[in-house]
Amino acid sequence: MRAVYKSGPVEGFDYRDDAPARGPVPAGHVRIAVAAASVCGTDNAIHKFSPAAQAFNLRLPVIVGHEGSGTVVEVGPGVNALAVGDRVAMDSHIPCLQCYQCSIGSPHICENMLLLGLHVDGLFAEEAIVPVSATFKLPGDFPLDEAALLEPAGVAMHGLQELGRSVLGKRVLVVGGGPVGLFAAELSRIGGAAKVVVVEPNAFRREFAESLGVSTLAPGEGVADALRAMSADRGGFDVAFEASGHPSGLVTILDALRVGGAVVTLGFSSTPHPLDVSEHLNRKAITMKGSFGRLLWQTWDDISVLIAEGRLELGKFITHRVGLSQIDEAIALLTQDSCKVLVVPELDA
Repeated sequence: MRAVYKSGPVEGFDYRDDAPARGPVPAGHVRIAVAAASVCGTDNAIHKFSPAAQAFNLRLPVIVGHEGSGTVVEVGPGVNALAVGDRVAMDSHIPCLQCYQCSIGSPHICENMLLLGLHVDGLFAEEAIVPVSATFKLPGDFPLDEAALLEPAGVAMHGLQELGRSVLGKRVLVVGGGPVGLFAAELSRIGGAAKVVVVEPNAFRREFAESLGVSTLAPGEGVADALRAMSADRGGFDVAFEASGHPSGLVTILDALRVGGAVVTLGFSSTPHPLDVSEHLNRKAITMKGSFGRLLWQTWDDISVLIAEGRLELGKFITHRVGLSQIDEAIALLTQDSCKVLVVPELDA
């Protein structure tokens, strides 16, 4: 079997064309023929074995890849919800279903969470064995390459859900024009935002954001002043999403939000963020909320309905497709002119 491993606590991945086949399929699990797996910033961190990756306490060696889709080719004992031939997308979060958070309906923040591609073998492979509890059954005609984007798009959708207020008629700021930030911008636009602005240093991604019908700015000195000027009648933006993970991103947002505004943080940083609680949270009465993963399975259901009704098109976010053997190229593309990069196992066939 062809697969991509993180073999040890050093930089790099290992592509193997002789990886042992997985099996047998345990109870409550299914074997998936992987159709496509999306590459994300977490994969880049794992590739580098950065402090951000080390914070996840990886269980090495492990087959990497945590955003993807495929077709069920075998079911384990006790599996009734899926059958051979079903098409599924995978959520990377594998909850224990036993802890307090799971018991109160919040398995996305399970206290004993395992992560696909970090703690258990993931999706950069021809096949994967995953628990049924981490699968989302797709409609029969749902394109599998687009289904590989449901998880990262779901990160943005969950951010809007956690916001706790409508974006209809609001001015929305997104800092970070990577895929999650772009999904947040697109979903805000679909949700009726009066204006959406993406702050992003990469010119390609700014142009991509503009193709979605939103405005852009490059970060730098004076960007917060420019943003406030765009919403001067309200004293700043109503809502913001921090999707860059860079410490300066949150500073820009807190300076650009109006009094009584709200921010949801989506990006992960390897360094602490400075925060003036008195000035930004107290005097400006800003609401700040963190968001992790996706609601299981409300986020998935909501975003799939948007796609089914033609409101959201995920295919346009795919800019590159590569084989498993080109994993280093895929990782390099993350910091170049790209949006979503798909690893497609059949391209190595």
